[in-house]
Amino acid sequence: VERKAAKFAQIMGRYSYVTPTSYLELLKTFKLLHKMKKLEISDVRDKLANGVAKLESAGKDVAELQVKLRDMQPVLAKTQKEVEEMMVVITKDKEAAAKEEAVVSKQEQEASAKAAECAEIKQSAEADLAKALPALEAATSCLKELKKSDVDEVRAFKNPPGGVKLTMEVACMVLGVPAVKKKDPQTLKKYDDYWEAAQKSILSDAKKFLETLVTFDKDSLKEKTINKIDPYIKNPAYAVKEIEKASKACRAICMWSHAMHTYYFVARDVEPKRQKLAAAEAQLKIVNGQLDEARGKLKKVMDKLAELEANYNNAVSEKERLAHEVKMCSVKLERAEKLIGGLGGEKVRWSESVVTLNKQLDNVTGDVVVSSGAIAYVGAFTSDYRTELYTEWRQQMQEKKLLHTDECDVVATCGKQVKIRNWNICGLPTDTLSIENGIILDVAERWPLMIDPQNQASRFIKKLAEQQATNGFDCVKLTDGKAFTRALENGIRFGKWVIVENVFETLDPQLEPILQKAVFPLKGQLHIKLGDNTIPYNDQFRLYLITTLPNPHYPPELQVKVTLLNFTVTPNGLQDQMLGLVVAKEAPELETKKNELVISSAAMKKQLEEIEDKILKLLKEAKGDILEDENLINVLSDAKKTSQEINAKVKEQEIVEKEIDEARAGYVPVAFRASILYFCVADLSPIDPMYQFSLQWFVSLFEGGIDDAPNSDELQERLKNINDFFTERLYGSVCRSLFEKHKLLFSFLLTVNILKGDGKINMNEYRHLAQVGHVAKIEMENPTDWLDENTWKRILALENLEVFKGFTKSFVDNQDVFKKYYDSIIPHKESLTTEWDEKLDEFQKLMVLRAVRPDKMNGALQDFISNSIGKRFIEPPPFDLATTFEISTPTSPLVFILSSGADPYQDLLKFADQMGETEKLLSISLGMGQGPIAERYIKQATEHGGWVVLQNCHLCISWLPTLEKICEDLADKPQDIHPSFRLWLTSMPTPKFPVTILQRAVKMTNEPPKGLRANLLRSYLGFTDEFLNNSTKPEAFKTMLFGLCMYHALILDRRKYGPLGWNIPYGFRESDLRVCIQQLHDFLDMFEEIPFKVIHFLIYDINYGGRVTDNTDRRTSKIILDDFICPKILSDNYKFSESGKYHTIDSKVNN
Repeated sequence: VERKAAKFAQIMGRYSYVTPTSYLELLKTFKLLHKMKKLEISDVRDKLANGVAKLESAGKDVAELQVKLRDMQPVLAKTQKEVEEMMVVITKDKEAAAKEEAVVSKQEQEASAKAAECAEIKQSAEADLAKALPALEAATSCLKELKKSDVDEVRAFKNPPGGVKLTMEVACMVLGVPAVKKKDPQTLKKYDDYWEAAQKSILSDAKKFLETLVTFDKDSLKEKTINKIDPYIKNPAYAVKEIEKASKACRAICMWSHAMHTYYFVARDVEPKRQKLAAAEAQLKIVNGQLDEARGKLKKVMDKLAELEANYNNAVSEKERLAHEVKMCSVKLERAEKLIGGLGGEKVRWSESVVTLNKQLDNVTGDVVVSSGAIAYVGAFTSDYRTELYTEWRQQMQEKKLLHTDECDVVATCGKQVKIRNWNICGLPTDTLSIENGIILDVAERWPLMIDPQNQASRFIKKLAEQQATNGFDCVKLTDGKAFTRALENGIRFGKWVIVENVFETLDPQLEPILQKAVFPLKGQLHIKLGDNTIPYNDQFRLYLITTLPNPHYPPELQVKVTLLNFTVTPNGLQDQMLGLVVAKEAPELETKKNELVISSAAMKKQLEEIEDKILKLLKEAKGDILEDENLINVLSDAKKTSQEINAKVKEQEIVEKEIDEARAGYVPVAFRASILYFCVADLSPIDPMYQFSLQWFVSLFEGGIDDAPNSDELQERLKNINDFFTERLYGSVCRSLFEKHKLLFSFLLTVNILKGDGKINMNEYRHLAQVGHVAKIEMENPTDWLDENTWKRILALENLEVFKGFTKSFVDNQDVFKKYYDSIIPHKESLTTEWDEKLDEFQKLMVLRAVRPDKMNGALQDFISNSIGKRFIEPPPFDLATTFEISTPTSPLVFILSSGADPYQDLLKFADQMGETEKLLSISLGMGQGPIAERYIKQATEHGGWVVLQNCHLCISWLPTLEKICEDLADKPQDIHPSFRLWLTSMPTPKFPVTILQRAVKMTNEPPKGLRANLLRSYLGFTDEFLNNSTKPEAFKTMLFGLCMYHALILDRRKYGPLGWNIPYGFRESDLRVCIQQLHDFLDMFEEIPFKVIHFLIYDINYGGRVTDNTDRRTSKIILDDFICPKILSDNYKFSESGKYHTIDSKVNN
């Protein structure tokens, strides 16, 4: 890289530095890029491999599914038959079961009715019994509360109270204890004593007595017993409250006896119901027995039926299972066919891609080495140097046995076609250099600094920003002051893109932390220090630095901080742009359709890529058998269907695009010629720093040339007309800006490049002609005494070229012929030997002349140019302010490029008078302190109209950046400028003059042209018919004026012969001629007889003679003037030369 950088600087005059920091950047880029590419390739490969595996698996499943489907179909048919037979049996059994079920249902109804009857009787009886039960339960409860001691207390009575006796009597009667028969001692009648009986029986065992009362069978009471106790019950003395007064125990017994009495009568009334209930229950038992028997029969029938139905259901389930499996097999087969049919073609491509990606993975280290080197080093180089570096790097890797892809470079390794196509739509040229720049721009870590003299990168970045800068973008210049700082702060804070245009060879110091990416965390967020401010850093921020300087020289300490990219237009890229322009002009519908196709094709290819990514992603994420996922298959099928539709459209578009390209190809000769011509113009800038021409200017001129070229229905003739017309117009426009000494050089450049484009010039031969110091491969003594050694070495060096093999020998053998050639005044018109006259073409003969008589090259070049592309290309158009003014605009300055002794100011004043602008013309000669005045003049004229003339800009270099800013503001706001405003500048050539002004300006030189004809033409362009006829002796004035102009042209043209023309080179000026013309006019009007001697004296001795200091030169000037200012000049057909080729004019001709 260092060797190439040195060669680059030596040959191209461009500087690219290789520093240790560059190498560290290379290592960093390699590390990041290697990891990224490895992951990227592995990910794509794995996706594709997974897709291939899924498709292969689906292919295997198809065969298995076909076998399984064949085996299952007989089983399914057999099961279907069994199900149908079982259905017949089940139907028959269901009928029998239905009959049995009807019988059982009837019996159930009867049993239910009988059970309802029993329930009703039972409910009635229980309702009656319920009336006695509360008293009985109260008595029982009271009995339970009694204790043995309470009964023993009753038994202990010797003479019990009456209530106790009554209670015991009733208890004994109810319990069936007989009374003790006693005689009443008073009456001697027998009476029943139940107290003693009670003491002896029931009260003897209190516990047993209480249990007897509680457990007494109340249903065993007899009517006899009830009759016996009935009087007691009705006896008020036997009321519970009365008895309670006598004894607590007797109270409970009393309550019990009352309850028994009540229960008896209730039970007596309930008894018929009980009997009826018993009879009903007996009958219900019989009915239930019959019902159970019927239910048993029904259960057997139903169990059998259930078993049959279960078997049937199992058979049906099996049938359905088999049918489902058969259906799923068919569906899976259909899905598999859909999957394989849809993606089967992809399988082959994916498999091949997997193999390719595996190779790429093996070669990734070597490929990334080249790409990293490109990103770190090649940005500043042109295409040829980059290609040479790539080739050398690949050779080194081959020698070191480092695996890499053949012809690997940054485009092949890092380029993505969809992204590149989008860049092209955004304005990135399609040539390899520009695409490499786009990729480096996208991948590099450092912020880019783009060398962009044609504003291609600027347009591309702005268009890309409109599309991708989510937070917007700002375009600023380093000269914008606070606006520039504010744009940087807003860009960093809000994540905007900041595009800095018109960068010079030094950068603003406040860019330093941004270029270094000196971000640091603060409160959980990244910040950066810009000047005295600490600003939050948004990672969406982007910085793009753009310079329009064609060949800036950035020091190494700056180059290591940025990614330097050379966006200078390339021949292929420019040809493509010019083709688009000419087709848009000549066949606009074709170009419109082409642009639409490019955009549509890019969108569809992007969609195709997204669809394939979606398909591979779905296949990768699919779990288990993908044939079971109907949604997945449908999505894949739809995606593939969409892909196929898009592919079909893409193919259709490719056919249409091919047809359009074929149609557009017809206009390639014009685009090719335009590209050649632009580089002829661009190559002028190293010759003089003032020769700066922008691509926009060239494009505008090209479009005008297409519009103004002669029309023709025949395409080839039309193309020839455009090429010829535009070439001539370009020649005239550029020559207006060139010094006389460079016009022939430009004509030669045009000629050679046009012939090179036509394949008529060998590049080795051209380099031999253009370069000096060639070392001959052969050695031979100089055989002549009339050739110097340098000339002989040049002749020997011709043998280095294949076409000149044997030329030296022929030269030695034919010295007399070459001696004549060497001595000739016009050697290029002399013949060489017959062999070399026939063998060499005109260009190759120039090489002979270059070797033998280099001092005679001018005339030979003129003939070569004239014979190759036409005589008009050696006759530059004369200086014409009016024509120049017509193509100017209020936003484009008019620049006079001065030469020593030239002063166009008088011509400008005269032209201003013709245009009526004298009163509004503001003029100032720049120098120290004049800048503010000039700014005030410009401001005044832009608002109110008028011309501003800033003279000698080269004397105020420090103010020129301000002038550049003013011109940029004018270009940005043309609507604010008065239509009559024009800015005129004059300057000597200086490399400090702002390039942007020169590129935008209409440039002119005001030197005397070379050649008699050109000088005469220029002189006469300043005359009007009114001026020529405004004399008392118009015929004499016209004739003598022609002679004076011839004299002026002759003494100017003699200067090109050096000391042969004049011993001292004199700076004769146009002002000398104007003074002489005015004196001629005045003296002709003042005197009746023409004072030839006086006029001769004034011209020779005063006006021109005042500049001539050498006596010989004075005498020469006088002798020349004698032929032009003399009485004979007024005679008809007066000849200025013996040949008669140069003679006076007919003064009677008005025009």
